[in-house]
Amino acid sequence: MVSSMKNFFLTILVYFFLLVSNRVYSDSTETQAYYAGLFDEVCKIVEENFYDPAKIEDEFPPIKKKYTKDLIDIDNSIEFSVIINKMLEQLKTSHTYYLTPADYEYYHLSAIFSAIPVISTLFKDEEIIYPSIGVITEKIAGKVFIVSVLSGSVAQEAGLLRGDEVISVNGKPFTAIKSIESSLGKSVEFKIKRSHQEGFQLFSVVPIAINPKKEMLEAEKSRIKIIEQDGKKIGYIHIYSYAGIEYHQELLAAITWGELKDADALIIDLRYGLGGANTSYLNLFNSNIPILETIDRTGKKQRFDSQWRKPAVYLVNKTTRSGKELLAFGAKKYKFATVVGETTAGAATAGRLFPLSNGDLIYLAVMGVKIDGVKLEGIGVAPDIFVPEDVRYSMGKDIQLEKSVSYLVERLQKN
Repeated sequence: MVSSMKNFFLTILVYFFLLVSNRVYSDSTETQAYYAGLFDEVCKIVEENFYDPAKIEDEFPPIKKKYTKDLIDIDNSIEFSVIINKMLEQLKTSHTYYLTPADYEYYHLSAIFSAIPVISTLFKDEEIIYPSIGVITEKIAGKVFIVSVLSGSVAQEAGLLRGDEVISVNGKPFTAIKSIESSLGKSVEFKIKRSHQEGFQLFSVVPIAINPKKEMLEAEKSRIKIIEQDGKKIGYIHIYSYAGIEYHQELLAAITWGELKDADALIIDLRYGLGGANTSYLNLFNSNIPILETIDRTGKKQRFDSQWRKPAVYLVNKTTRSGKELLAFGAKKYKFATVVGETTAGAATAGRLFPLSNGDLIYLAVMGVKIDGVKLEGIGVAPDIFVPEDVRYSMGKDIQLEKSVSYLVERLQKN
């Protein structure tokens, strides 16, 4: 009897083990099949739409083969995203990467391309919004630093500064979206290291949901100011994104009848954010456009000049990319404005968004770009005045902006 019971329980145990093993094997097989299908979907988009078909024909097959092998060990979307981005990096081309809802660019680019039906459908034809505190971060030497704080943002209100190292958010490692998406309207605790010498500081920030295009435009408006130095008035505007005519229109309004109208010189900051600028925006510096003057019945005169005819600086660095680089190139070549800062990103192709069946996105270079016959991709635009900068622990200080101001003041004094 005892022997029979032992055999019975042994049989049940073996059956259970086989059941679990088969379930694990089945789940693993289904996961591999899922990611293999998604991988093929990505590769098909690349093969059919990448701007350089010769590169796809000659270089992509071995790249594809190499990363196909890496799919075997993938069991989650984060690992898949990492693998795909490593594969796309092998094409050594800008505007080419894989995006998930955990990436802030997923929302920024979707907002730009929202007029495309497949993109608007992805967001159920509703306004595209995302969680934000209004900072741009960069990973440097394995640490996360705030490289820009959007003017008027909740991060600025909370006291976060350019150059701050983000240690953690609510005690966990910082990620642009995941750290704040579940805390909209609630205070989150940012643990910050502000300098090499000081210890940690804690800042309470309340994330908001906002349309990324609106966020960039509001930050641009809020950043317009006059910097007074040595009796000179230097106008300043930071165009975080140039992906839309509204950003340039705000600049034109500021110099025509706004706060920058009476500035002695002008700094247009093209660092950080998105590109998208059109080369026709350089018409801002066309001095052959006439000046308009109105006179009312009392004899009061008003002068409207839509052109900038005084000294100007385009402020750039390694994050200045795409259409913004075209403006820097044109300004430098035709001496419309002095380019100050660091060599630009060399990210000068034209990209397009492709949605995948799982809701993720591929941003892919679909056209090569030359300006006056010159290819900027992989090269960038070297500034007229080179000002290197290490943003880490800068405590809000901006030496590139300071140099731009001092250069313009000097130039005005000489004139």
